[in-house]
Order: sequence, then C-alpha cells, then structure tokens
Amino acid sequence: MNLAKRLMLVFSGVVFLGFVVMLALHRNGSIETETLIDSSPQTVWTILTATDDYRLWNPEISRVHGQLRKGNVIEFVEGSGPDAMVFHPKILAVQPDRELRWKRYVWFPGIFDGEHRFILEAVGNKTRFIQGETFTGILVGSLTQSVLKGTVDSMHAMNDALKQRAELASARRPK
Repeated sequence: MNLAKRLMLVFSGVVFLGFVVMLALHRNGSIETETLIDSSPQTVWTILTATDDYRLWNPEISRVHGQLRKGNVIEFVEGSGPDAMVFHPKILAVQPDRELRWKRYVWFPGIFDGEHRFILEAVGNKTRFIQGETFTGILVGSLTQSVLKGTVDSMHAMNDALKQRAELASARRPK
C-alpha cells in the first residue's frame, strides 16, 4: 500500500473516531425556571410581547426586532455591551396569554439548537410564568454546568424583572 493510501486511511479513521466520540458525549439538555406573578396572564403577556420596551426592564434580552408571529424569523440581542450575542430564531408558537416559543441555532440546524419557551398559566388572579430552554444538537454535550447555571441565573433575572413590572402595572390599575 502506498503512502497516500495509508494517510487517507489514517485520516478517515481519525475522522470516524472523532464522530464516534462526539456521539458518545452527546446529550440533550433542558433547563426551566418559574415564578408566580401577582398579576393576570393578560397583563404579563402584554409586557412580555411589548418588545420595544425590553431595553427598559429586561436584563436577559436587550433588543428584539421583528413581529412575534408564528413562522417569522426575528432578531434579538441577548445581554449588552461587548458580551452581547445576536440570534435569529424562528417563532414556533404564539398563543396570546399562554405561550411564546422560538427556536434558534448556531451555524446551521443540528449543530447546537435551542428551543426557548415562555409559558403563562393562570392560577386564580395570578400567573405562573415558566421560562425554559431545551438544547439539542451534536455540540450540546459541550455545555458545562457553569454555562447552564449562568443561563438559569439570567432567566431568573428576567423572571424577577417581569414579575416586578407586571405587579407594578397591576397595582396602578384602578380596582
């Protein structure tokens, strides 16, 4: 066997082994947070979908461009300053007063995807606000616990800011 064939065989073996290792390390991941808001789902939904106001209160998502309509691709900026990241998710579900869901990916689908969801559940006169994300793709196994914790902390910060804004809006309404 000549040298070129040997090198090609070795290269093919390394690529195959790398693929097998990536599959072995692969795992999907899901995180979820929730908070109980002393305000109606309608009030919470109005604030959640008033994306032009995010810069005023939202510590997780600083800017959103595009209409929150099923099938649309929007642009949002997560964070601010030099660490800000820009994403272009596709809106998967818009159910007023109940659910907003989108899916984003890195590079192209199947590598590192994130399906983000905001769920609003009526609990008497209050709203259980659930925010979560499910990560899929071949690079998801590279997520560290510190990255997941940072994402959960960011979600909690948004939940708390939304709760404060919705409860303040409800308190200002005449009864």
